[in-house]
Amino acid sequence: MTKILVTGGAGFIGTNLINSLKETNEITVFDNEFRGSFNNFSDKKIKLIKGDISKLADWEKIPKGIDSVFHLGAINGTKFFYEIPEKVLDVNIKGVQNLLEFSRKHDVNDILFASSPEIYGYPKTFPTSEKEPMSIPNPYNPRFSYSSSKIIGELLCINFAKKYNLRHTIVRYHNVYGPNEMGYEHVIPQFIRKLIKNEEFFVEGDGTETRSFCFIDDAIMGTLLVHGDNSNQERIFNIGNPEETSISSLIELLSAISGKNIMPKYTPKENPGTKRRVPDITKAKTIGYEPKITLRNGLKITYDWYHKLYTEK
Repeated sequence: MTKILVTGGAGFIGTNLINSLKETNEITVFDNEFRGSFNNFSDKKIKLIKGDISKLADWEKIPKGIDSVFHLGAINGTKFFYEIPEKVLDVNIKGVQNLLEFSRKHDVNDILFASSPEIYGYPKTFPTSEKEPMSIPNPYNPRFSYSSSKIIGELLCINFAKKYNLRHTIVRYHNVYGPNEMGYEHVIPQFIRKLIKNEEFFVEGDGTETRSFCFIDDAIMGTLLVHGDNSNQERIFNIGNPEETSISSLIELLSAISGKNIMPKYTPKENPGTKRRVPDITKAKTIGYEPKITLRNGLKITYDWYHKLYTEK
């Protein structure tokens, strides 16, 4: 069995990824449970290590003999980008440095780094491919603390891999969502909670901003495909669904699914992100990636899960 370490493994993407890996691999989870929980795992064969990715000493708790690392651990969530940008930079960058030092010291020869389309800043082309330049449009906008940490993380992985002949894969996840706790710093669970709890529906921006949301099952399928790819192409992939929708259309879909009439109150957004975000997934398609879940179907599954969660509390 391949011994796989998943940092941030107790989080939303990590939990779902591990469910796909655990039958044929030996899994170790490394997480501080800041947003996820070890209660997500009932399988006693999964090793659970509590620790902070930004503290190198905590990495020494991890069992020896790891073959591959899926590095999902990071501070994520728009709320945190604005409220604690210095912490976002500190934890995310040190986390990658410690990952690479751990890999060098313990002869790990395969890493997958979870990145983000935030690294494109304000992209010039749509759909946006992996060839789009990485950029930090405004260093004074705290939102770009996260994208900066991911740009530096990618560069560290690429150059470390080149120096030590390390197999590496970089996955730029585009707005992944689905059932199970995601954290309410993300737009879809935030909107669903407002709906179910009948809260006032304040929305930052004017509703014309667009995003492309990727259902969790499609994101996991894409992750496994690109990680397993052995072609000689550069190992950076957009993983997402190119179905682009405006925030106002997203609200209309949720209104139809819930049967509730939503009257959103749009408010100006200080230090906004890009107006549009839609991935070009041509590169991932060459190795078989094709998202299967439409936004409407994915939202229905997600809404039903959260509705059950809230009504059973």
